[in-house]
Amino acid sequence: MINNIEENIFNTAINEFNKDKETLLEIGNGGKEKIVNGFRFVKFVKFRYQKKELQYYVEIKANINNTILALLQYRKETLPHPFLLITRYINNNKAEELKKNGIQFIDTAGNAYINYYPIYIFIKGNKPLDLFLKNTTYHLFEPSGLKIIYALLINTNLVKQPYRFIAETANVALGTVGATINDLIKLGFIIAMGKKGRKLLKSEELFKRWCIEYNEKLKQKLLINKFTGPENWWINYKLNPECAQWGGDVAANKLTKYLKPQDIIIYSDREKYQNIVIENRLRKDINGNIIFFERFWKFNINIERKEIVNPILIFADLINTGNQRALDTARIIYEEYINRHFRKN
Repeated sequence: MINNIEENIFNTAINEFNKDKETLLEIGNGGKEKIVNGFRFVKFVKFRYQKKELQYYVEIKANINNTILALLQYRKETLPHPFLLITRYINNNKAEELKKNGIQFIDTAGNAYINYYPIYIFIKGNKPLDLFLKNTTYHLFEPSGLKIIYALLINTNLVKQPYRFIAETANVALGTVGATINDLIKLGFIIAMGKKGRKLLKSEELFKRWCIEYNEKLKQKLLINKFTGPENWWINYKLNPECAQWGGDVAANKLTKYLKPQDIIIYSDREKYQNIVIENRLRKDINGNIIFFERFWKFNINIERKEIVNPILIFADLINTGNQRALDTARIIYEEYINRHFRKN
């Protein structure tokens, strides 16, 4: 299911692309949903060329940032057929970046990169339509809403609980829960079943959207401070999970043994991080690679891996780095932990 904004972006981009072209993009599949390698697709398009059909899976994104690019790159490498990014607007620099990474796209301004042999099209420089520059927001993609979604993703049965219990679990004000749940219902992520309660739908799709919005809207608000310190100090240092947990590269290293950490991310209670700083002789540095973020949850989400944060948060940290080794590690964590978690639930 896609919302009205995405539907408008899709239709406008297709119409703009097809202006003054001999080879047209056609809408395919009759709107039937398909799941391919764990990814859900509702829209499909195709070219007809010399009695052949060149088909695309479609990914609709209102806006593009580095987190989205990392997710798109991962998706591109795991699908059996090409996918086409359809979005509001791609500027010149982003068009070159997408082209370099082999991500084909069209936008509502008529910009496009198509490389599906024998068809090759590259158009950039068209200005966006004002209609699509207005940013439509939902409560669920504000900081409190993102905290609620995180709690729901980790425990998919939480959605069945009363609002007060959800608020306490997610560490948010009670008043934000209703608005967030209503938005999730509007976007098709929750179904209300009357006396049978509520059910979370499309968990993997919601997770990927959460990763994007978390890195863009919540993470920097959680920043406590940055430091530098002795090399490899983190290897033998034991965090007290009641006060702090490893995130990002270090958590990924402890989980997979695949990634050598570059940035040292620690999620800590704001009033308790100083003990870690003192014990390890860390020095405050605005450009430091030891980064403390405020822990935004109150519930115990790691029974087996208490020293590190949940794999969902580790994944979100990794895909925001732009580092290929980190992206490869994120893929491993997704396949071995996150995908299994959603399948189980």
